[in-house]
Amino acid sequence: MAPEGEASDRDLPTSVACIAVSIGLAVLLVLSLTGVAGTAAAIDQVAILSPEQRTVETAPGETIEIDVILRSQGGHGGEGVSGVALVAQYHPDYVEITGVERGPWLEGDGTEIRTTERIAHERGTAVLEQRRDPAAGGTTGAGTIVTLTVRVADDAPAGETTISFDETDVTLTGDWPIAVVDESVTVSIDGGDEPLETFDHPDPDELNLEAEGGESENDSSGGAEAADSGDDLPVSGFTIAITLLAIALAVLRLTAARDGPPK
Repeated sequence: MAPEGEASDRDLPTSVACIAVSIGLAVLLVLSLTGVAGTAAAIDQVAILSPEQRTVETAPGETIEIDVILRSQGGHGGEGVSGVALVAQYHPDYVEITGVERGPWLEGDGTEIRTTERIAHERGTAVLEQRRDPAAGGTTGAGTIVTLTVRVADDAPAGETTISFDETDVTLTGDWPIAVVDESVTVSIDGGDEPLETFDHPDPDELNLEAEGGESENDSSGGAEAADSGDDLPVSGFTIAITLLAIALAVLRLTAARDGPPK
């Protein structure tokens, strides 16, 4: 039988390890929860995209213009909006977007707006990408982000069709994502009030820029910036906490196995 002093000495490493791991877990949990709180605060900020007129009355063969308004106070920590990829989707049998003209919302002193335009009528999709260069703090507030020129088909039936913006993406000057809330515009043709058929749109990311529409000479630099921001999204605090907990439990098991059962 081992002396009482030796038993106490043998139990000491396990006790110290348990205390150290407990303290470490407490510290790391606080850090993880701080990250979660930051993510929640960032998601709380939104960008609201809506047409100036929710319903537009028109007739077959007529051409109209639709202003689209963007409202945003930016994101977490005072980040402003640095870029907008507006995606307008419609039914190509009823209407056609023939032009997309950027509005002044992103403009600012000491920065240029680089744009890329893509119109794929057969796919019922028009895209206008805008990016501040340099970002210079971004933009906040409310204003016109784009003006759409829309022509109604000569043989369009009476009824209602929509132009939606739910694939639109808004980018901030930092790494935090921002939620986008959008509202469609209803195009009422020839006084009709019955909804017309919907259209199955392909993924707008699959559109071929050169084949489907025009490209600005500055598009390549803007596209690279957009890709960089997407790769830098923060990791969830809950994921970090679970990983650290698993590591801590593994350390405890190794320590217990090394010391062996008490005698």
